[in-house]
Amino acid sequence: MVRKVDRWYQYTGCVHIHTTESDGTRPLEEVVALGQEVGLDFMMFTDHMNLNNRDAGREGFYGKTLVTIGYEHNDPDDRNHYLLFDSPAVYPKEMPAAEYVAAGARDGALGILAHPDEVRDALKNHPPYPWDDWSAVGFTGLEIWNQMSEWTEKLTRYNLLPMVFSPRKSIVAPTERVLKKWDELSLSGKCVGIAGVDAHAFAVKIWPFTFEIFPYKVHFKSLRCYVLLEEPMSDEFTVARGQLYEAIRDCRLFFANERWGSAEKFRLFAESEGMRVTCGGELKLSDDLSLIVELPARADIRIVHNGKRIIETFSDCLQMKLTGPGIYRVEAFKGRRGWIFSNHIRVTN
Repeated sequence: MVRKVDRWYQYTGCVHIHTTESDGTRPLEEVVALGQEVGLDFMMFTDHMNLNNRDAGREGFYGKTLVTIGYEHNDPDDRNHYLLFDSPAVYPKEMPAAEYVAAGARDGALGILAHPDEVRDALKNHPPYPWDDWSAVGFTGLEIWNQMSEWTEKLTRYNLLPMVFSPRKSIVAPTERVLKKWDELSLSGKCVGIAGVDAHAFAVKIWPFTFEIFPYKVHFKSLRCYVLLEEPMSDEFTVARGQLYEAIRDCRLFFANERWGSAEKFRLFAESEGMRVTCGGELKLSDDLSLIVELPARADIRIVHNGKRIIETFSDCLQMKLTGPGIYRVEAFKGRRGWIFSNHIRVTN
């Protein structure tokens, strides 16, 4: 359901979803129905190395839910996973990472580095799939928070049972590693940060019983992305898809762990001399330039400037004067749990 936020229109959805066309456990139509039940405005599907659902004409509106279909590419060593949307086809599987990133950029595709900082070695049958080819040029952004990755990184043979029955308890926050890399990349230009659910709804056998870990609806009630459109989302599919992708490219996006409460009422603005911008926006430094943060509930508000935390306060709102150029973003924590993360606002001289 559309929500008006100042002059922007806010929509919420989930990114990085798998179906039975790769290693998911339900067909697309069933997964979409589950997303509709929990109120998703958009869903972005990414099966591994195929566009079968797109080729079968399954993109479009399902009721009021916008469904777009890309795919997840990986290099020949099954590393450097890359979410591609709007590519003309699946690129050759023999391509190294830098080449499929470059190919996507040439073709005007939207490309997101998937779970770029995965680190785990507790279970040998669940190896990490990190991004390690930083020579690649042309990607749109990074998956800052990946729900399935964080769960798997904390999994051991000793905690399997509680992790299966309470999967959302393991989700704490993006790593400092990936946040630092994101800030570094964003200093030189726009680099969108998103949260990905990486939904599969895997089945796990524990003794004689089989359990579904992270059912799709549990995923959809956890990490969500909020995009801010300049016009209401069109009823025409190709226009609406373009609006969604444009907002992502422009970094008009924040993401949240809905386990700790809805982020619908989160607001972030910078304003000066009657001009106001939100996530992804840019303003010139001036004497009256200020940053405004509003939260749906009290939490630890952290202001990050050029990758360094400059303010931390417990409140549901904050207004501060900005005195230097650079990039600013907001983090909100509830205790040690990450709740809301904004994309950057840029201040220029």
